Amino acid sequence: MGNQNKIQQNIENIQDHDQSYVINLDEIVEQWIRSIWNKAKTKSLSRFKHEDLLIKINWKHVSFIQNNINYYNSSISKFSRTIFRTNFDNKTTNEHSYTLATEKSTKSIFNFTFTRSVYKSQESTIVFHLPEQIIKLNNDIQCEQTIPFGKDTQIRVPSLTRIIAELNIDEEEFRSHFSVSIQFSGHITATISTRQAPNTYLKFIHGDIVKVIYQAMKNNPRLNVFKLIQGNSPSICFIIYGKCLFRYGVKQNIVVNQELLEKPSVSYPNMPSAPLEFCY
Repeated sequence: MGNQNKIQQNIENIQDHDQSYVINLDEIVEQWIRSIWNKAKTKSLSRFKHEDLLIKINWKHVSFIQNNINYYNSSISKFSRTIFRTNFDNKTTNEHSYTLATEKSTKSIFNFTFTRSVYKSQESTIVFHLPEQIIKLNNDIQCEQTIPFGKDTQIRVPSLTRIIAELNIDEEEFRSHFSVSIQFSGHITATISTRQAPNTYLKFIHGDIVKVIYQAMKNNPRLNVFKLIQGNSPSICFIIYGKCLFRYGVKQNIVVNQELLEKPSVSYPNMPSAPLEFCY
């Protein structure tokens, strides 16, 4: 009963504050294991306290099947970012020519945030198929990919003139919500030992994960986010929800502006200056 209250309290707290939550499958299975232990333990095993027991859960015989991901409430925004700026000041009476060599890069970033999900101790993989809008614009793209931007531009600076050259990157940002359903079934196995002797097993327990989850659903209404799928091979369905963000560069622009300089009162050698300024 203590574990059930713990599960309810965890979900309540997360829902109330963050409007998102993660259900721990290990806690559900462990609660079921302890109930089996309490019913089946012999007199000799009754001397072990609950806090002294070590439970190891094996998920290898439970299969998880992922369905297609669904993107919805999607939006695309465009914006420009200055990543490089330099000034060419010609304080002489002659025209000068420069080569502006720019080599900068921008990163394509994918970010997924889960607002409702499940957790278990043994790792599982979720495969995300990218939205069509992203695939069309980014062929063979990876999780985080660096896209270089480079260009050599000839800059001619007239006498007593400042030329301001900027390298701007046009980027697009795709934001969306997503959902993906997971179905799982199979048999769960577990061993019970003591923390003092973890390799000496007191009991082996196995059961149908579908029945375990379904029984937990009846005892805890907050677990009704799980759905029982009836059929020849019953399974449990859970829908994962989240948000995603994709940001990628699509175009580079070199912008050149010009302004006049005041004529110096003192003569200087014909040596133009080109201070650099970097924007991040």
